[in-house]
Amino acid sequence: MGRLTIIKNVRVFDGEAVSGPKEVVIDGSRIGDADGSDDVLAANEDVVVVDGTGRTLMPGLFDCHVHIRDAKQLAACSSFGVTTVCDMACMPLKSYQALRAAQGPTRWLASGLPAYEENSRHGILMKFLGITADHAVHNVDEAAKFVQNRVDEGVDYIKIIADEPGHEQAVLDRIQDEAKKHGMRTVAHAAQYKAFERGLKAGFDVLTHVPMDKALDDKVLDEMVRQKTVAVPTLTMMEAMTNSWILWGLGWILRTLRQNRNFRVSLSSVTAMRKAGIPILAGTDANDSGIVSVAAGESLHRELELLVRAGLTPADALRAATSAAAQHFDLLDRGRIRPGLRADLVLVDGEPYEDITATRRIAKVWSGGEEVPISTARRGTCAWSCMVM
Repeated sequence: MGRLTIIKNVRVFDGEAVSGPKEVVIDGSRIGDADGSDDVLAANEDVVVVDGTGRTLMPGLFDCHVHIRDAKQLAACSSFGVTTVCDMACMPLKSYQALRAAQGPTRWLASGLPAYEENSRHGILMKFLGITADHAVHNVDEAAKFVQNRVDEGVDYIKIIADEPGHEQAVLDRIQDEAKKHGMRTVAHAAQYKAFERGLKAGFDVLTHVPMDKALDDKVLDEMVRQKTVAVPTLTMMEAMTNSWILWGLGWILRTLRQNRNFRVSLSSVTAMRKAGIPILAGTDANDSGIVSVAAGESLHRELELLVRAGLTPADALRAATSAAAQHFDLLDRGRIRPGLRADLVLVDGEPYEDITATRRIAKVWSGGEEVPISTARRGTCAWSCMVM
């Protein structure tokens, strides 16, 4: 038996449903069995007791789309209850390696370099960030090498840019084929209606972002259902892009960066996906690009609010950031509150399954059973962070 913490008289959202008030035990790094907790408390003066009256205990939160600059920023995510993040573009290689080696309260999954076409919008951004063109995927023959390089680096999934202008469909198809040969999940950037069509044609597992130019229709939705495609809408980023005067200015300077942006289209697409039963995960596109910056950790709470605005129930939104995220990224040791699972936990004031804004009222956070200090994370800027990937 490890060091014990007993959270008493607390409502529990276990990743699926609400129960309690009840007791939850943290036994070392894992969630323990609450049966007999009173006997343990009576026999051990060193047990930490936390009063959960008027509070709700949730699993640690996932942000399924971030761009983290360094280990300090990664650790700061936990102050906001975010104990797992999925990084969707990390470069150069030394930054990827440093974050891969980081030890801290927030688990980091990553794709490394995404597959992009040299003359696309993202190709222009890559040049601006100092990534040379030899890192781009230029044709079908280079697709296998790209995937093999990422596998050799130990990435958790393969990231592809599916927007137009960009790769020919044959290149997207080949990247998917090569990824599947290695048993790798694929995640595609798709911020246009056409990108969703292209991503579905290739058969990518996860489509991140949501169109701003045209709402998803039954043709696309039916195909997503058929393929069991997972969506990470990043409504926080889509909202920020709509209001960005910087992007507006860049669009006038560089025609290739011009794009129709209507946030109501994004919201309606999420509403339609929810009604169709498509799995939706919470992700923000958090980044420190200085172009359309989104605060890591803190922004997830805005994402949950926007998902509810788009038609998800508060409980649906919580699942999108806990059990559903854990399921679709194969991290089955977390995302739920069950004995034996990792003790990544967030205690908040109020009832977030009724009022999603309650997720902001954080009282305590535990990562692997260790209590995390709650502080306000300070943001900086970093030229290596790439927004909207």
